[in-house]
Amino acid sequence: MTGIEWRGITPEEMIRDLENSVRLHRENKYTFQVGLKDLDFDVDEDKLKALGMHLPFQGISQAEEALRNRVIQPKLFIEEDNTEHHVLIFDHRPVGYSGFMGCVTHSLALTNHGLFEVGRYSAVDMISPGKYWQWFLHRRLAAVEDVNTWCEDHQLTSQEFMQDMYESITNQWNIS
Repeated sequence: MTGIEWRGITPEEMIRDLENSVRLHRENKYTFQVGLKDLDFDVDEDKLKALGMHLPFQGISQAEEALRNRVIQPKLFIEEDNTEHHVLIFDHRPVGYSGFMGCVTHSLALTNHGLFEVGRYSAVDMISPGKYWQWFLHRRLAAVEDVNTWCEDHQLTSQEFMQDMYESITNQWNIS
């Protein structure tokens, strides 16, 4: 005898186990990188004209310049599984770099799903020639409830919270 115990489970137990599995998957979803299949940006037409830029941008470096100058601001991230993140605040300033020769820039984004470290880099498409701007959620730093509690406890606006997070991360790693 192997010592394995067999017992039947009720439909209610099976449903409970499935619901727990789904809940755990959702909670742990942002433990690792999550790809983004699409993004949407707000465009400041006045800044676009003032900087002499035109859409579509002529390359990723021009898009990065537009991001730095707040000509464009991410307003929506769409994950591979179609989860939508409405971007409340995006801070383009780097909080870190990764990848070969530091080619991936990491920044902070506060969305309706929490505070995220978001990566972006120039990628190559093997099917069509040229590069494209690839974005991904590197990791979730805080859930929505945690951000709200922190802001309430410290009497901070969301913008002040983001500034504090940026300073905390960049001072820790001496990035700024």
